Amino acid sequence: MMFNKLNMKLILLMVLSMMLILTGCGSNKSNKAQEEQKNENVQAETGTRTITDDIGRKVEVPDKPVRIVTDWYLGQLLALDVTPVGAVMANLDYAAYLKDYYKEDAIENIGDGEASLEKVMEVNPDLIITWDKEAVEKYEKIAPTIVFSDTTHKSIHEEIKAMGEYLGRTDQAEQFLGDFDKRIAAAKEKINKVINKDSTFTIFDLGKKNLSVIAPNGVVGGRALYETLGMTPPPKVKELFDTKQADGNRYEISYEVVNDYVGDYVIEMNFFNKGGSLPTTWTNLDAVKKGEVITLAPEYYFASDPVSVLHQAEDLANKIEKLTKEKK
Repeated sequence: MMFNKLNMKLILLMVLSMMLILTGCGSNKSNKAQEEQKNENVQAETGTRTITDDIGRKVEVPDKPVRIVTDWYLGQLLALDVTPVGAVMANLDYAAYLKDYYKEDAIENIGDGEASLEKVMEVNPDLIITWDKEAVEKYEKIAPTIVFSDTTHKSIHEEIKAMGEYLGRTDQAEQFLGDFDKRIAAAKEKINKVINKDSTFTIFDLGKKNLSVIAPNGVVGGRALYETLGMTPPPKVKELFDTKQADGNRYEISYEVVNDYVGDYVIEMNFFNKGGSLPTTWTNLDAVKKGEVITLAPEYYFASDPVSVLHQAEDLANKIEKLTKEKK
């Protein structure tokens, strides 16, 4: 009888062990199935697609990149509500409007002026966006790389839509542009209420010996004033850029001939000659003598990305409104 009880206990123990093993196997199979399903879902969310970048390269990029690095296009990314993990931050000294669009220390500085490959690698990007086609070969060893060129796109709308397509954020692009259009329309209305319809505007970037006339598509407020707000340059300035006498987004002139380029409204930025004296050909201009010159702050006006341009346009509208009311 004792032998039978021992046998029974052994049998029960064996049965119990087998049940536990079978249960464990079932659980493992279930967990494995769940893990495989989870991996499939992650793969679906982070799939890839092929795009053609701005210089015609076919690039396989993540559907929804989340760790983006750029060596120039911070404003375009922030417009789409994307905070890159790394960017060249030196240009932020002259794009101060962008600083309100991300948290302090949220972006790793990957270089001052030129990106450091070591720093790019440290932030482990899943996509790199560059202006420099010569750097592609180096960048591609780290992550898929898109060459973007703001000059390829004829307007801010085209620029933002293109970036939205590349990043899989077309909804965010449409949202930004909708807000952009409403705010620019309000800025235009503010200006048109106080100026004559044939009023002309000139932007000068002052230097020690010479000064530059800013082009309608240029930095230093040119893109905001002319391209975005639709203000008119005086005939001499328009001729310069229509006939392509000027190379790039500015045209250098001597102070002796500055009066030939002056519009009804004079806008200046004095970055290269801070605190320095200016020739009488400048100080004797009617607008200067009357204190009717609009002055731009360099830290806000060197940039020409869509976010900066939006805020520059609104700031210019306020300044033009204020000056016009003071004239009256």
